[in-house]
Amino acid sequence: MKPKHSRIRFLTALLALLFLLLPLAGCGTETPTETEETQPSTPSTEPAATEPVEPAEPEEPEEPAEPVIGQSSREFLTDYLGITPSGEHEARVLFLNVGKGDAILVSIDGKVWMIDTGLALSPPLLCAGMRALGADRLEGVFITHTDGDHIGGLKTLLSCAEVGAVYTSTISADWKAVDKALDGADAPRVTLDPGAVVPAGEGVWFEVLGPYRYNTRDDNNSLVLRLRVNGTTTLFTGDMMKAEEKTLLSEGIDLDCDLLKVGHHGKKDATSDEFAEAATPIYAIISASTEEESDAAHSSVIKSLKRVGATVVVTEEVSLGVLAEITTEGRIIIREQKPLDAAAPVSIRSISKSDQLVILENSGTSPVDLSGWWLASGTGKELLRFPEGTVIAAGGTFSIGCRDSSAEPDLRWNEAKVWHKSKTDIAYLYDAGGRLLCELDSE
Repeated sequence: MKPKHSRIRFLTALLALLFLLLPLAGCGTETPTETEETQPSTPSTEPAATEPVEPAEPEEPEEPAEPVIGQSSREFLTDYLGITPSGEHEARVLFLNVGKGDAILVSIDGKVWMIDTGLALSPPLLCAGMRALGADRLEGVFITHTDGDHIGGLKTLLSCAEVGAVYTSTISADWKAVDKALDGADAPRVTLDPGAVVPAGEGVWFEVLGPYRYNTRDDNNSLVLRLRVNGTTTLFTGDMMKAEEKTLLSEGIDLDCDLLKVGHHGKKDATSDEFAEAATPIYAIISASTEEESDAAHSSVIKSLKRVGATVVVTEEVSLGVLAEITTEGRIIIREQKPLDAAAPVSIRSISKSDQLVILENSGTSPVDLSGWWLASGTGKELLRFPEGTVIAAGGTFSIGCRDSSAEPDLRWNEAKVWHKSKTDIAYLYDAGGRLLCELDSE
């Protein structure tokens, strides 16, 4: 056996030999120094790289059939340049009081459109507004963006009213909520790019001004619409905030208007001074509930609008809504829209969570027609619309039971369970005029 130190000398010599042979094999990792002469085999005009990088194989980009939603700006179409508003029309705009949400009805010569659908419990007010305008059908519903206080009432609305189409912008962070609401409905979804127009009658169009550029916050992807009729201009802004305002202003979009739906419920993150000066409305309507959102209808926004000469009205100040009548002479008349019917003496007597049963009582001396009335659950947001011909007798009671109720109610609600058994639930009773007649906690 060799001595230990001899083996060490042998291994050291072997490693040294390998180290000398590696550069000759082309496997060295060191680059030549400045004193070393390098002789490239072929001349090159490109600068030498200190660390050669193997170029990746280029991939052939796949051309999408449709532009990617929510990923890019949209080309501004020129459709709106080819139209000239004309004629004299019967025109009304009803800004509904749906609490902190947005819901607007536009009537042109008896045909009605809706812009946004409020919250999940807004349908009693949406249908009441349609009734106030004499409409039993909507030509279209515009959804400005996907916030719950703008899209909340859409699914129920589609189940109880005929709707020609649902219009959205192409740009959005997420249209899944709209597609979910449209599941099973007859109304198609139509996407709109800026500059597009939607006919609203002979010589009248909804003109799409935005969104022009994608924003990560969907409020700033709000569909912005302009309506020119009888020589006036109305601007509907959804929840547009200062970022989208800045984009439209920088693109030179004409934002001058006579009637303005103020963006983002009148909060101070919208309606910049620059935007207010560009719009200079005569009337500015804020859809808001300061009880639900204390930062809505902000004093700084109201001051900014008044500074440019606008009269400001907030929907929480009225009952059903703010009605703007646009005369054929081009005047705008603002007044409160009240429920059509007088309040009836009907209330909720009791709610049984164990029996899933609600009992109404009529304290009056005459029967009351409950057709088109609504019963709602505050916790689960379920809604029941009373069918035509439903009547509660004078001095009598009327019971509503869920599908799983063991009772024999006067009207069966097609929901297995509505009233939450472990939490306090609230029942709301609305009449056909959208008036909240009664609310009662469950037992």
